[in-house]
Amino acid sequence: MDARAERIALFLTVRNVPYATDGAHDAEALMSVGRGDCLAKSAYLISGFRALGYQARRVRWLYHLPDQPAEVWSLISREDVHTAAEVLIECRWRLVDATHDPGLASAGLVVAEWDGRTDTVPAYEPKGPLWRPGDGPEPRPNADVDELDDAGGDGYQKAFNRWLRAVRAQTERAWPGSR
Repeated sequence: MDARAERIALFLTVRNVPYATDGAHDAEALMSVGRGDCLAKSAYLISGFRALGYQARRVRWLYHLPDQPAEVWSLISREDVHTAAEVLIECRWRLVDATHDPGLASAGLVVAEWDGRTDTVPAYEPKGPLWRPGDGPEPRPNADVDELDDAGGDGYQKAFNRWLRAVRAQTERAWPGSR
């Protein structure tokens, strides 16, 4: 397998793991748990790229949560922080975001493709500058919102993961074997 094919194979392996915020939160647990959030998926990518001999790093940015499920509207703020990977290929840092698995495309979530050379489309549109290690303090969601106990946050997370599973189930019913 050539270097480009290895990079693409790593990307597809990680991208095809179901995205869920109630799964793994780190690279070590991602494959054993079988689902994970952007932290786990980007950390696994970074570890994989480094194992293949590439420089790789974390990149983060603020974004707004998707419009679904309906519980998102009960939150004080829809602002959150997204994490993806960057890899140095041919002297250029390339964004590689493998967050959403193919079963989520029907919900309008970005499911990235990657040619192994250029940037992927980010899973969530940045709402501000990108943060990289050494750039100073990491982005913090809701920096302009008073520190309130957001009881809706836990309910939203549970509803969000139920919604993700329902979208995948609907996709599988419509196109059996699509996952």
